[in-house]
Amino acid sequence: MGNNMQLFTRQLMTAGPEAEAAAWATEMAAAASAKMGTEVALWAAGFGAPRGAMAFTTRVEGIADLLAKAAPLAADADYQAKLAKGADIVVGPPQDSLATPLHGDLGDPPPVGSMAVVTNAVIANGQYAEAVGWGIDVAQHVTSLTGMPVGLMMQEYGTFGQLTWIGIGADAAAIDASAAATNGDADYIKKLSASGNLFVPGSGQRSLVTRVA
Repeated sequence: MGNNMQLFTRQLMTAGPEAEAAAWATEMAAAASAKMGTEVALWAAGFGAPRGAMAFTTRVEGIADLLAKAAPLAADADYQAKLAKGADIVVGPPQDSLATPLHGDLGDPPPVGSMAVVTNAVIANGQYAEAVGWGIDVAQHVTSLTGMPVGLMMQEYGTFGQLTWIGIGADAAAIDASAAATNGDADYIKKLSASGNLFVPGSGQRSLVTRVA
């Protein structure tokens, strides 16, 4: 997989019985994977996001590549029929994002059952280079400390200057072990304290998601 890979994410909010929403979203992920010729993963929010929040993710080589892969979906009657079934499940319009790695390799999608800690923060005006450098340093430190790979990405659209850290754990036990290690590490705490005025106050947000399909 090339170094120019980006992460495309489609976030949506579902309502109604969770089992029905999960079944529909799982069917959509499988259909999209088959029609696009690339793996589309489905993630469900656990903590730090509303219940019912889900996200589809896939790796692409830019917008042109994404549009080329997604083009068959619009003309596929079977896919459109499956999509229509979600009319009573999805609440409001989905939101798309495209993120470029600044540190760490996207690699292959993690397997079903994996969990991801997703942390977002918005760079303060005039602190771009310093914030990116700090973000890479923290990602490297957590990876070294916990053994859990942590990547840093820049969101290309939406709020300008939004950084996203994604740490992937094999399961809940791995997430617990990572949290215990970082919370008890003096160097990690010092690095957080050193962030100073690098980010917009109140812009930090962290959630835990699980790959379900």
